[in-house]
Amino acid sequence: MAASKTQRPVLRIIGRSELVTQPTRDRTAADLGFPIHFELIDSIDGLARVVTRPDTFDVYHQWHTVDLIWTARCIQPIDIARLDHGQEILAAARGRTGPSRIIDTVFNKLFVQPDGRLGPLPSQRLSMLPLLHGVDSFGYLPGLRDLVGDEPESWGWLLDPRLQGRVAMISDPVLGMIEAALSVEATRGRAFSSIGNLTLEEVDEVADILLHKKRIGHFKGMWSSFEDSARLAQRGALIQSIFSPGIARLRSLGQEVIVGTPAEGSRGWHADLCISSEATGEVLEMAYAYLNWWQNGWAGASAARQGYYATFPARVRQHLLPGEWEYWYEGQPAPQALADPYGQQNIPAGHRREGGSHAERMSGARVWNTFMDEHTHIVHRWREFLAA
Repeated sequence: MAASKTQRPVLRIIGRSELVTQPTRDRTAADLGFPIHFELIDSIDGLARVVTRPDTFDVYHQWHTVDLIWTARCIQPIDIARLDHGQEILAAARGRTGPSRIIDTVFNKLFVQPDGRLGPLPSQRLSMLPLLHGVDSFGYLPGLRDLVGDEPESWGWLLDPRLQGRVAMISDPVLGMIEAALSVEATRGRAFSSIGNLTLEEVDEVADILLHKKRIGHFKGMWSSFEDSARLAQRGALIQSIFSPGIARLRSLGQEVIVGTPAEGSRGWHADLCISSEATGEVLEMAYAYLNWWQNGWAGASAARQGYYATFPARVRQHLLPGEWEYWYEGQPAPQALADPYGQQNIPAGHRREGGSHAERMSGARVWNTFMDEHTHIVHRWREFLAA
């Protein structure tokens, strides 16, 4: 009787559904040829898993969490020498090429410093592999203009009493608190000391306003995934904070939706890859293969079709049609109908992306996703808001 072959280990990956779409998961499995298990967690629960149980994952698609997960020692340094395009990362860091606000935000915590902390000084060890970035704001249906007229687009609309019962918000406490604070600033005519790092008193001010609004029926609902946000729009939410994939989904369903370019600025973000501190041996080799696969351009091109930008776009361009590059990165009108990552045409010929080109859109980032000093208190107050 022949001896059974040794079963290969499975690479376990945690990510959000908008970052690791079904087409991306299918292509990864086909290209890499080893067993992969994706676990999609569209909530802060994914971060809790990563921090407390690094033995349950191998690769994490992190977003705005690298400070926390590095300090918690649940991820390990990434060796630049094992990356196919590691020298490109070093060159960008040394030259700070590209729109400086993007590079500064991504690279300020990218490198492991001699003392073990994270910082901008280039070294041979990374905390994360930079992948994607963008800006988010809100999306609204054309019917909203019947209620607000020709007013400039504003975060204040999320708390506008004229829109009571027609507003939806993201359920994530980190992003939700930033967006709510932007709305409070706009509606109350005040300026917070730092919109990205609210004081305890400022957190309470925002939370109290949200609680009051919810108790009087202001909100249509809350969403965790881009699919949820699309459903809320179909159920009557005229305006909501929204991710680009949610916009893409609505347009693929034939729903006209407008992406806001708020006067107060947008919320910037970046998403990257990290390796579990527990990954070793063959699993670690598989993790590096996955990181290198993400650098080859196909995945970044697929992400571009739902509105995301690659931190290093040169190889991405090779996988996009000329018209796709012109529309998504250069801000030009679509020369023909363009498809989303699922192959559904959702951008009509002649449409110009709201906010303009890559550089123009990123220059509108007022604040970047971040963990505030009062994060624990934010989570407590946000849970109170969700439960109200």
